[in-house]
Amino acid sequence: MLDRSIGFDPKDREARPLGSRQRGFIALAEALVARGHKVEARRNGGIDLDHHGVAWRQLDSAMPPFGGDPVDRVLVWRDAELLRHPSIPEGSDCWLWFDGMASDLNADKARLALLETGAQVIFTHEDQGKAFDGDTAKRPIVIAPGACPAFAMASNMHWAFESREDLAVTVANSKTGIAQLIRIWSAYVAPKVPGAILEIYAADLFSAMAGENDDVSEELVDMVRDNIDKGVRVCHPMPEADMAERIATARAFLHHGKYGNDQVGQWIYDALAAATPVVSYGGIAKARVENGKTGYIVPDETAYGNLVMQLLADRQIFASQSEAARNSRREWLNVAGELEKL
Repeated sequence: MLDRSIGFDPKDREARPLGSRQRGFIALAEALVARGHKVEARRNGGIDLDHHGVAWRQLDSAMPPFGGDPVDRVLVWRDAELLRHPSIPEGSDCWLWFDGMASDLNADKARLALLETGAQVIFTHEDQGKAFDGDTAKRPIVIAPGACPAFAMASNMHWAFESREDLAVTVANSKTGIAQLIRIWSAYVAPKVPGAILEIYAADLFSAMAGENDDVSEELVDMVRDNIDKGVRVCHPMPEADMAERIATARAFLHHGKYGNDQVGQWIYDALAAATPVVSYGGIAKARVENGKTGYIVPDETAYGNLVMQLLADRQIFASQSEAARNSRREWLNVAGELEKL
């Protein structure tokens, strides 16, 4: 497995907030090991170590994979140009796990890499590949991602309505609709569920609240301050296990969906694995949430606010949605099993 993003170690997810793409890379590597495969994962930085059965190595290590032993498959993470990385043995059977905008694969360098290597392109949802018009040796396929294991484990401690708090959680940044979520909370939720808390996990907004980030608008900072008495809290993102525990304690996970180009929905899968229903305007949530069963895809602010309020306050509605989310959860182990069938 090859990744060329930020430098990280697998232990980082236990010590600091780690990006969704990196968490997924780690989880899939460990899932493949759990299913009996030998895995070497190379990334751009970090140290060489063996962790949970995965051999973690430097992307540009001079050593051949597995010390020169034969390689059955190469899985390239997100970056088509990595298909021509010198560490890949000649003639290897390659997969490209691609969770970006499919139009990026139409660029000359990406298109050439796909043609030269004959790699199998794997998209993460059905609509993603519609913008891709390149020629490939193999027809692109779709395999959805999955939840990281910490979230499923956390849900086992919070089965009952009473074991959860009057809490909604969102993971976002200042440019992905936070202002609208606060407005909805203030107008529709807080007045009807006194004492309820909305926790916003956003690193840029957290630093702006401390006066350390000028890129976040003053209007948004002021909006947060004006709604503290209505339960709005801004939090710094936490390591994976801590985020899993917090989301598994909530009765709703709020997703916006109208901004950005997320093709994965990692936090949505994580929330559902934690048996926490998701409310969203759509976007990638349309491919991840069973509307009316594991959460809601809503048309407007009124519907959004009313459904969040019901999940927080109505035992029967929450229990039904939570149980459905738990029973239909999809983990990276499922992804590994589908990769085996290729």
